[in-house]
Amino acid sequence: MAGQTFDPALVHERMEKMYRPQRRIYDLTRKGYLLGRDRLLDSIAAPPGTRILEIGCGTGRNLVRLGRRLPGVLLCGVEPARSMLETAEAALARAGFAGRTRLAYATAESLDAERQLGARAFEHVVLSYCLSIVPEPLAALDRALDLLAPGGTLHLVDFGPMEGLPGWARAAMCAWLDRFGVRHRPEVAVELHRRAAHGEGRLEAESIAGGYAEVFRFARPGAAAARDHAVAWTGVRTPC
Repeated sequence: MAGQTFDPALVHERMEKMYRPQRRIYDLTRKGYLLGRDRLLDSIAAPPGTRILEIGCGTGRNLVRLGRRLPGVLLCGVEPARSMLETAEAALARAGFAGRTRLAYATAESLDAERQLGARAFEHVVLSYCLSIVPEPLAALDRALDLLAPGGTLHLVDFGPMEGLPGWARAAMCAWLDRFGVRHRPEVAVELHRRAAHGEGRLEAESIAGGYAEVFRFARPGAAAARDHAVAWTGVRTPC
């Protein structure tokens, strides 16, 4: 959708260079300013056997939180930085979730879900502060929506336009984020509203803290039937 040439190798290289030095302190340093993550995660209700996919799973922190809240759900993660994926694998194993976890070394666009994760579609897909850093957010969003099972829900939280913040605070925050190639992506909201207007799903949108962050939930029509598609997993699959 972005109309550009996409090179997964360049994305892997960029993300690895950025996150390898941070992987052991990432969660501690992000706790104060990635607003809305836990509220989004805690709003997900899912019975055992439900497949949950996080695109850009990082250290696995969000998947661990979901696993503790939702017994028996199948936890899947996709991450383009190998060092972060290794950190996620270790965190999920320590939490005791190895038997219901699958991780893939990929970008959203390059993911072969059936081969790498053992499923073609997921009842819940999570994007937490992911699209603001990827080079082609609409392509990643399109892929995330493609991975939704009928009746499934996309859960998205990310930086917003910050229009409600004092001018100096907004300028300082945007300048700091820009150092890491992170910025608000207004085209994401436009695309979700367009899809909802065309009957592709039901959209809920919420602004947090004066537009600091924005939350979207996009539900596809249809009846999700997680228990009919549950996969028997015996352990963490080697990231591939």
